[in-house]
Amino acid sequence: MAGKTQDQLYDEFYARTTQQLDALQQTQREAVKQAAGVIYGALAAGHRFFVTGTGHSHMLAEEFYTRAGGLASVIPILPTEFLLHEHPLKSTVVERLAAYAPVIFEVYGLQAGDVLLIASNSGRNGLPVELAMEAKARGLTVIAITSVRGTAAQTSRHASGKKLWEVADVVLDNCSVEGDACCTVDENGQRMGALSTITGAYLVQQLSMAVAAAFLADGQQPPVFMSSNVDGGDAVNRDLFRHFYHV
Repeated sequence: MAGKTQDQLYDEFYARTTQQLDALQQTQREAVKQAAGVIYGALAAGHRFFVTGTGHSHMLAEEFYTRAGGLASVIPILPTEFLLHEHPLKSTVVERLAAYAPVIFEVYGLQAGDVLLIASNSGRNGLPVELAMEAKARGLTVIAITSVRGTAAQTSRHASGKKLWEVADVVLDNCSVEGDACCTVDENGQRMGALSTITGAYLVQQLSMAVAAAFLADGQQPPVFMSSNVDGGDAVNRDLFRHFYHV
């Protein structure tokens, strides 16, 4: 069957990835700064910063959490039903259940004044949209990492007809394409090369550093993890774990 060669795909994916990162650099600076201000303002006022995502988007919540060079003041919402390791279809079913959102609020104790960041590339499924709507109704600020262009042609699966980017207070657009995969590999139009994890992780790192800069601008030392694989890292991290996670 005719298709592109390995070398062609290798070069095309590199070109597509760098193109999307350039798009992020050109379009998302102010949104990142706005999100960082919201997060630092909440933390400085004694509130909390939660992060979550379902399916493969859960990786962006993990990108925030206990990462070398990452902020310690992050609370992940990563119940096993959001992840992929138990069954490949389970998280897909769960992320479409809008009615599951109140369970998350009950279990994790989100409160007015907190910030909730929701990662969802498609932004169309019931649970992330309902989480955002419920959070705003309870007085939280919602930040989304999503693909505005990628979801434009798709209908919402939430009863409101809204998508995540239409509900969130601050939107970080990962600039991914519809369907996420960006490289056509054969004459049938089959696509591979998903972008959202790459561009999403880039946004996570940019946002984390922007929050750290907000700490410093306010004369405060940002709580940042070191790698546990460099000398002195364990001692630094132990204090952060004790303070933020009580372990």
